[in-house]
Amino acid sequence: MHHPTIIRRSVSLATLAALLVSAASVPSNAQTRKPSASPPAAPAAATAAQVPAVAPKMRSRLMTSLTGWEVEEYLKRNDVLFVPVGPVEQNGGSPTDVEYVIPLAYAQELAEKGDGLVMPYLAYFYPGETTSSRATVHVSTSESLPYLKALVRSLVRQGFRRIVFLTSHGPSQQTMLPLVRETFDELHVPVLWMDTGMIRPFKPGDRPGFGDGPPNGRNLVTYGAYQLVGRLNDLPVGLAQPKHEVIKDPSNLSRYVPPFNGTPAGSFYADPVMHGGFVESVTAEQRDQWAREGAELIKSQVASFDVNGMLGELRKRDEFTKELEKRYGDHLPAAGR
Repeated sequence: MHHPTIIRRSVSLATLAALLVSAASVPSNAQTRKPSASPPAAPAAATAAQVPAVAPKMRSRLMTSLTGWEVEEYLKRNDVLFVPVGPVEQNGGSPTDVEYVIPLAYAQELAEKGDGLVMPYLAYFYPGETTSSRATVHVSTSESLPYLKALVRSLVRQGFRRIVFLTSHGPSQQTMLPLVRETFDELHVPVLWMDTGMIRPFKPGDRPGFGDGPPNGRNLVTYGAYQLVGRLNDLPVGLAQPKHEVIKDPSNLSRYVPPFNGTPAGSFYADPVMHGGFVESVTAEQRDQWAREGAELIKSQVASFDVNGMLGELRKRDEFTKELEKRYGDHLPAAGR
C-alpha cells in the first residue's frame, strides 16, 4: 500500500483560523459520489462531532435483541458494528462453538465501550484442519466469502460505515483478508478485521500483537467468554474422555517452509484430540472460578484497549477514501467495473 506524501506548509494564524471555520461549516458526510463508484445511498451516519462523549445506555448491544426502531435511533447518532465470526469444530473440552463465543464476548464489551452494536450468530465458517472430527462443520473459504460479502453490502446500505469483524481462530485470515480487500475495492468502505488476541494495550509506535498473559490465559478467556455471554452452563462439569494413543503425521514440511501466514500445504489433524486435547474433568467450583477470573481478564483487556481511538482512525480512513474517490473517479475499482 502506498501512502501519499505529506507536504507541510506554513500559514498565517488568520489563514488557519479561516480554514478551520470553513471546515467546521461543512458536514463530514457531505461528499458527492458517482453512483457507479458507491453502494446505494444509506441513511445519514453520525459524524464524530455528533457522537456524545458518554454513550447513551442501551438495554442491549445485540442488534438482534433490539427493535427496528431502536436500531434506527442508534444509526442517527453512530455507525459502528462489531461482527464476531467463527467456526463450529472439535475443540477439546470446550463446546464446538467456542471460537465463535470468544469473539462474541469481546464484541459485546467493545460495543459497550465504543458505542457500537453487535451482529451475532455468524458461527458456521471455515474450520481448518479439524475436519477429521465429525463434530466439525466444514464450510470452505470460497463458500464463506460470498455470504460475508453479501452481509457487508447490506450493512453498508443500512448505514453502518465502521464495521469491525472479530475472530479468535487461526485459519480465519484465509477468509477475512479477502473479505476486507474485496469489499473495499467494491464498496470503497474500509471494513476492518482483527483477532481478539490484539485487544491489548500498546504504546504509540509499537506494533500491537498478542501480548502477554497468564499461562492459562486461553483457558480463562474461554470460561470468561461463556460467562459474559450468559452460557456458562454449556461448559461441562465432571466429564472426562478416555485416553488413547495418538498417531502423528511423519512429515515435517515446516522445517523447510515455516507456516508464518497459514498452512503452506493442506493437512488434516491425525486425531481430533490434537486440537484442544482430551476432555478433562472439571469441578463446578473450578468452572466458576475460571469464569470469574476469565471475565475479569477480558474486561481488563478491553478497558486497556483504545477502541475509540481505533474507531476514530477508521473514520479518518473512510473520509480520506471519499477524497480519493473524487480525485481518481472511475479509475478506481468498484462494483460493475
